[in-house]
Amino acid sequence: MADFPTYDDLFDAGEREILTKPTSFNPTIVRTPGSDVNIAMAWSAAMAEEVARSAQLAFIETHLALATREGGETLDRWVFDRYQLTRQEPQAAVVTLQLTRTEASEGVPVEVGSVFGAGNVTFETVNDVVFSAGQAGPLSVLAVAQETGKQGNVAAGTVVDVVSTLDDSTISVTNPESAAGGSIGQTDDELAAAARDFFVNARRGTLAAILTGATSTSGVDDATAVEGLEITSGLPNFRVQLVIADSDGKANAALAQRVLENLAEYRCLGVPVSVVAGVPEFVEIRISGLQFESNTNTTNVLEETRNAILAAVNGLAPAKTLQANILETAMGQIEGLIVPKNSIIEPAGDLVPGDGGVIRTTKDRIRLNED
Repeated sequence: MADFPTYDDLFDAGEREILTKPTSFNPTIVRTPGSDVNIAMAWSAAMAEEVARSAQLAFIETHLALATREGGETLDRWVFDRYQLTRQEPQAAVVTLQLTRTEASEGVPVEVGSVFGAGNVTFETVNDVVFSAGQAGPLSVLAVAQETGKQGNVAAGTVVDVVSTLDDSTISVTNPESAAGGSIGQTDDELAAAARDFFVNARRGTLAAILTGATSTSGVDDATAVEGLEITSGLPNFRVQLVIADSDGKANAALAQRVLENLAEYRCLGVPVSVVAGVPEFVEIRISGLQFESNTNTTNVLEETRNAILAAVNGLAPAKTLQANILETAMGQIEGLIVPKNSIIEPAGDLVPGDGGVIRTTKDRIRLNED
């Protein structure tokens, strides 16, 4: 896109006009601060720059690529005006808690808004639960993190702190499943991608539409859908299995229920979709024999390689296989790195996740040129 004229461009244009055309102005004082000519030139250039900026914004807002480059409110306005899509805001993690007690002689309520914690991360219940007289539990209750963000995606068995003062001091808490769905919100690129897919998914009931219905659900970062087939005929058996995951590659029953409710607007009426909460499967990556071009900072190259492998593996969609060529492609993009044949020691072949599995790794699980 051509640049619109700036203040300096416009001032220069005015100066050229004065120097090339007969005028009563003294050309030597055009750039003398405070002179009448300088003041007139300055406010004219400033106003013209504002007009140019307005024209630029109007032009940007006619093209998705340019609106994406501008980002922020410009992109939000472009997407909403055309498709009535809004950016996903930062989300708080959701978790199902189990409450038990040792003193069960009397009935005791645990009111909505009761707070339980996992260290510095706290969760607030969204509905009431009541222990009947003689009932020790466990009782299940849905809770939401009190702050948005990925820090709320705590591991199973970590929500053990009773923060609120309850009527029964013997009540204890835990979370059988990990908390999931906490996110930082939709990026400009993710919002632009949703806009590009709008007309494709507007038909609804298609594979792409079901995936959009899943990923447009608050807290869901990625999903994979597979249509079930009859073993003998190979024909569809009228059921779709949908594996979902948040930005950490995991999900839980509460997040799966949220997806199910949202899918009512995307799946074909009468065609069931089975939503499976993704479970991270962490893998070890070991690569040896890596070489480097001369005059290369080998420490920096290894760190770039580790980051590239981390991004490639953690970018896999739920239930997708980790193929060796994914690692080779990631390493092939690193400048100064030479990757000999058969340098990938682990995994020894393609890794296929289990049912609902989401292959992920961490930096400490990636070993490069280590014996």
